[in-house]
Amino acid sequence: MHIDKSYGILGEEVEQPMDVRSIPLADLLPPLYPVRNVADEEKMEELARSIAVNGLLNPLSVVPEDGKYRILAGHRRFLALQYIGRTEADCNILDLDGRNSSDVTIEENLVREDVNPLDLGWYFRHLCEERGDTQAAIGERLGKPPSWVSRYVRLTLVDDEGQVAVLQGDLSWRSALEIQKIERPEVRADLRASAVARGWSVRQTEAAVSQYKRNEQYIEQAKEIAGRIREEQSATPNPLRCAGCGTLAVERPGDMLWVCVGCQRAIEEAKQQQTAVAE
Repeated sequence: MHIDKSYGILGEEVEQPMDVRSIPLADLLPPLYPVRNVADEEKMEELARSIAVNGLLNPLSVVPEDGKYRILAGHRRFLALQYIGRTEADCNILDLDGRNSSDVTIEENLVREDVNPLDLGWYFRHLCEERGDTQAAIGERLGKPPSWVSRYVRLTLVDDEGQVAVLQGDLSWRSALEIQKIERPEVRADLRASAVARGWSVRQTEAAVSQYKRNEQYIEQAKEIAGRIREEQSATPNPLRCAGCGTLAVERPGDMLWVCVGCQRAIEEAKQQQTAVAE
């Protein structure tokens, strides 16, 4: 056993004993609530190559469970070891000392920069809906205000296209939250496409959303007026008449042809020329 210096949620340096042992992969259980539920294939291959060349630089964090060990942190490293055919992994066996194992998973993963914010949001939502935690309680455990937790939870309410854009790295999660403030799905889709195509910053996205919301009332009023005009026109259609005598087409079925204004003008000019020649 030796001492490992690591950094907690608030950045303070803490010293904790490490009980590192080599454990067969067959004895390792996947995390109950993995934070990273989407693994980028290219990054996974990079990690596997790094472990193959340099070895496992950081042990997995596990806790004993029914004769095996449950992974709390390091699931991607575990998958990478399987990918390159390894059969054992160095593991740090933790003594939770009364802490919930899911809390340890979050605490150990939060300090890693590659945690996807959407994964974190779904995790917090799971704690609220399935375990009955409040956002305030989660924030207190992690040393964060409830509003910090709430932002991540709200990210899970972003529509599917927005979540995909965040997962793929095309759109920042803060921009996704801004765009979600707009109620109309088609407008959200247009703004999201513009943000991705033009590489908008969060501030630029905020400005675009604010501009739309300022004009939203007038835009909706204009659409309402245009729709009302279309309804009135369809309710009272302009009947087709003969351009010469004004006879309704319905009174001479099969006897009348419709011509456009240009052709009608050409016919009139031809008649005038014929009249002039005859005179």
